[in-house]
Amino acid sequence: MQIGRSAWWGGLRFDVKSATFTPGQGGEYTLALDTTVTNTFTATAIHNWPELAVDLAGTPTAGDPGNAVPPVPGASNPLPITFRGYADQGHPFTFDGASLVLGGAGTAQGVVPLGQGGRAAVSLKPVDLKLSGTSLTSGRLTLDLKSAQLRADFGDGNGITTLRPGQRAVLVVFDLKGAVGPAGMAVDGTALRLKLPNGQEVGPTAAPIEAIYPDRPLRQDQAAWFVFGGATDGDYTFSVTDAPNPAGAVELTASGLAGSGPLS
Repeated sequence: MQIGRSAWWGGLRFDVKSATFTPGQGGEYTLALDTTVTNTFTATAIHNWPELAVDLAGTPTAGDPGNAVPPVPGASNPLPITFRGYADQGHPFTFDGASLVLGGAGTAQGVVPLGQGGRAAVSLKPVDLKLSGTSLTSGRLTLDLKSAQLRADFGDGNGITTLRPGQRAVLVVFDLKGAVGPAGMAVDGTALRLKLPNGQEVGPTAAPIEAIYPDRPLRQDQAAWFVFGGATDGDYTFSVTDAPNPAGAVELTASGLAGSGPLS
């Protein structure tokens, strides 16, 4: 059966191509999913698969990815996933009502329906944020922004990789430059803030910790993560402050967040 749907989880994109049902003896059956998995990060290694299950009318059956390991950053690999279950006349297997579920109970789950009915599709697809500018400066610090995303599938790579239902993470990637004196300066997450559309301000859950010196003023491809609940469409304000100087800020505009999964 052709599927042709995708879902994200933990930085991985699962493209589900097709599903094959094979009945066995005594009511046993095998369900094989033909998928391609992509590591959506350019530098972050992913070492573990999410929990994989097929939910059939509320009953989960665990999946087996075999000996495969997640692809290296930026790469895509084929991944056959095998599910072995039991069906009888009272509880026959049917693609209608069956869904592939990525992630365990209590976490944000990606859902790919295999037929009609069953659980609603949840992609957890990352949303690219529109930047109102590409550079912000406060005092000695300048950040040149490269990209910004609002993710429903991954936390911050620093221990909060698994998001709870309704949580989101904003990822901002930038080059960090400092115009510093001979003693240099230390930079960490206390200089960074994200203001949400509702006015709430949050600090990063993971951010660079760097020392900048006159002969080494540039740190490239830095990443700041902000994990929070209550995400909405609208303008998110990312700022840097080199106290006591005024903050430098840029707006990151989000739209279509509900399409990636529940917001509460």
